[in-house]
Amino acid sequence: MKKIILLALIPLMLVQCRSTKVYIVRHAEKSTMPAKDPDLTAEGRARAQSLAGYLGRKQIKAIYSTQTRRTQQTAEPLSLQTGIAVSPYTNDTLAKFLYRVLDAEKNTLIVGHSNTVLKMVQELSLNPSIKEIPDNDYDNLFIVVVKSKDGPAGYELKLKERTYGKKSPNTKDTARQVNTMQ
Repeated sequence: MKKIILLALIPLMLVQCRSTKVYIVRHAEKSTMPAKDPDLTAEGRARAQSLAGYLGRKQIKAIYSTQTRRTQQTAEPLSLQTGIAVSPYTNDTLAKFLYRVLDAEKNTLIVGHSNTVLKMVQELSLNPSIKEIPDNDYDNLFIVVVKSKDGPAGYELKLKERTYGKKSPNTKDTARQVNTMQ
C-alpha cells in the first residue's frame, strides 16, 4: 500500500519541482538603414536562425519582442519554427512585464536592446557578470531559471550566462564565464 501511495505522489512531486526558463537576448546584428528602425543584416539573420536552432529544443511557449524591426526579426525564426506568435512589450513597463512572464510559468524568449537586456536581468535581482553591452556585442544569452517557491508569488531565480551563434567581434570573454551555444 505504501508503494502505491509513493508511486502516485511521484508525478505530483515532479510537477512541483519543475522549473521554467526565461531566455533574454539582445536583437541580432542590425543594419544602418532605415536609420530610425533598421532591419537585421545578413549576419544578424544568421544569428537569429542560430538562436531558433538552439531554442527550438527548449519547449518555448511564449515569445516577446519590442516593436522594432530588429527585435521582431530576431524572434521571427523561432516564431515560424514553433508557430508561436511574437507578442509585443514596451520598455516603459519592464518590471510589470517581467513579473507577468514569471507568473505565466512558461519557457519564454524575450528579445530586447543593449540598453534594456541587463536592466531586465537586474530587475529580477540577478547580477550579470557584464555591466554593459557594447554596440558590437550581439552574442549574449541570459537564462533565468525560475523555480516556484512558497506559492505563486514567491520565486527562486538563478542566472546562467551563455553566448550563442558566431562570436561577436572585440568582446572580452574574460569578464564572464560562458558556454558557447553553436
